[in-house]
Formats: sequence, C-alpha cells, structure tokens
Amino acid sequence: MTSDDDRTDEQQSTPVTDDPDRRLDAVTVRESDARVRHSDPAVRARLRRRRRRTNRIYVGLGVALVVMLVGYIALYFLPVFAVREVKVNGPQTIPSDLVIERAAVVPGTPLLQVDTHSVARRVAGIPRVDQVTVKRDYPSALRIELVERTALVVVDVDGAAHLVDAAGVDFGPGEVPPGTPTLTVGEEARSSLPSIVRELAGVFEEVRGTARQEIASVHVETPASIELTLGDGRVVEWGAAGRDHEKAVALEMVLTQPGQTWNVSNPALPTSR
Repeated sequence: MTSDDDRTDEQQSTPVTDDPDRRLDAVTVRESDARVRHSDPAVRARLRRRRRRTNRIYVGLGVALVVMLVGYIALYFLPVFAVREVKVNGPQTIPSDLVIERAAVVPGTPLLQVDTHSVARRVAGIPRVDQVTVKRDYPSALRIELVERTALVVVDVDGAAHLVDAAGVDFGPGEVPPGTPTLTVGEEARSSLPSIVRELAGVFEEVRGTARQEIASVHVETPASIELTLGDGRVVEWGAAGRDHEKAVALEMVLTQPGQTWNVSNPALPTSR
C-alpha cells in the first residue's frame, strides 16, 4: 500500500508540467545531483574501475581481431600452408593418379586459395565416382574422399560390358563384380533403359530380401515384361514393376513347389508351366 507521504515524494521527484522554466530547473537540479555524486571518492573509484574494465575489453577485442587478420593473411599467402600433398581416400577401382590428375591442383598453391568446390566438380566428372568431398587438411595437404558407384546390372553396349548403377547411370566398362546380374533388353525397352534399371532396383531388393533368392540375369522385352532368371536356373515372369513386395511374397511361397517357370505378375494368382 502506498502512503500519502510516498505519493507526495513521487509527485515532487517527477515534475509534471509544461512550463519550460520549471523543466529547465529540474534538469539543473539533476545535473547538480550528479556532480555531487561524482565528487564522492567512492563513486569516482567505481567509475574508474568501470572505465578500466571497458578499456580492457576493447583492447582485448582489438588484439583478437589483429591476430585473426594476421592468421588469415598467413594462411592465405605463406607457403608453409601451401599444398604439398593430395590424399585420395575411398577408391577401390579408380586409380589415385587419375583422381589427382582430374583434381588439377597446382603444388604450392596456398590451401585457402584452393577452390574445393571446383576440385570436387572436376573429380565428379570421372564416370565411376558417385560422391566426392574435398577438404583442406592443414598444414599442407588436400584430402579427396570418394564413394564409387555400385553396379546393379551389367549391360552389353556395342560388345562391351557396361556397368549400370541403381540410379540408371551407365558408368562405362569395367571389371564385373561377382553376383552382378546381366541385363538384356528388347528394342522397345532400349530407349527406356535408365528408368527400367531404376525400377529393377526395387524388384531386386524384394527378390533378394523377401524371397531370399539370388538373380543371375534379367531380360526386359518391354517395360511391362520383366523376366528374372534365378541363381538356380528357375525363371520368374515378374511382369511390370509394381506391387513388388506382394510378388516377392508370392514367389517365396511358390518356389517350395515343383516347377521351372513361375509367373507372379498377378501375386494373388501365381502360375507355373
């Protein structure tokens, strides 16, 4: 609760007036009070300590900025932080010399002057490279980390075995990894080869995972007629891609019965012949 005396004090300490002379008098009184307070030795000592702390903070910030600037200039220009080695991590079949050649980094270039994005783009131009990361490895090395493409199928292109990954990317001829199925396509399907391979990725995952069967080869006469040859020689007429999990479940069930060729294009009614 506020007493009448308190209200009187507040009214006296906070002038409410439009009179310019009274406002000027109030300002003069406040300035006088401030001079009186500053004449107190204890107040002056507190102010000096506050100024010293503020000055130390500003000096510290200035020194830190100078050190950072000098360090950046040293990293950017001094040869001690220049490229003396290019390290290549991750490749299994890509020669490291080819990666370094594609990176095209001039030895002696300061690390901060190396455009890592440009280096990554040049290395990514190698067909077998799926992902590439370029990092500065201080004090004097550049590290290139690669992830190679993994072949989903092998396709005959003009008499050469080309490797194609699950994204439908043909990354050229090379040594065929063991267990990679051979894909043949009819004329109608040849123009849609990348999209067909992308669909086969889902089919293969279900056949290998759900039905637990290995795939030796695949023939796609049209996009709607996928035919799988399993590792034991049995043939599966898959039809078009789609409802792959249901088809794999049906395949797992029918393979326990006698038969050489199975049609699971309608997973609710698989047939054999």
